[in-house]
Amino acid sequence: MGTKTFHRGIRDLKIASWTAENSYGTAYDILGARNMSVTWVVETDELMGDDVVLDRYTKLVSVTVSLEQASVDVEAIDMLVGGTLVSNAQYEDLSIGETDEVPYIAIAGRVVGSGGANDLHLFVPKAKLAGNLLLQAQVGTYLIPTAEFQGVHEGDINGMLRIRKFSAATALTIPLATTTGGF
Repeated sequence: MGTKTFHRGIRDLKIASWTAENSYGTAYDILGARNMSVTWVVETDELMGDDVVLDRYTKLVSVTVSLEQASVDVEAIDMLVGGTLVSNAQYEDLSIGETDEVPYIAIAGRVVGSGGANDLHLFVPKAKLAGNLLLQAQVGTYLIPTAEFQGVHEGDINGMLRIRKFSAATALTIPLATTTGGF
């Protein structure tokens, strides 16, 4: 492929429960994806001698993922924090207690290439809430839920992060699609 393209925005964001290596629950669409930031976390060291750096050690150890969405979606929050969700015709009620276990999830994002071609899909196959889940309501602005996760090594199939660049527009799936299209 080797074609140089530019990618802009985030067009789609999905999460799914992680059950085992390369095995996930049903992908859940995050309404109004606003941000998916992926940062590699590295362990580093340097060997000094004779007043110079003789060697540098660098190893990727995990990834940090920050997400923002445009809606307070209690179903999505339930998937992220492992609470108890009760729904009826009048309301959805998410209760989160101290004994609730935060589950592993898979996270996938789709970034559109310039000219509508060369979609870029980012896939973190196994991640867990690792920072604050923030719901900040304030005067004069929308409430934008944000959360931070740590992606860990899932296994030999997907590792800790997969970046797949497609030659055409491709529907976002968990796990990632292996052919273009799908809309």
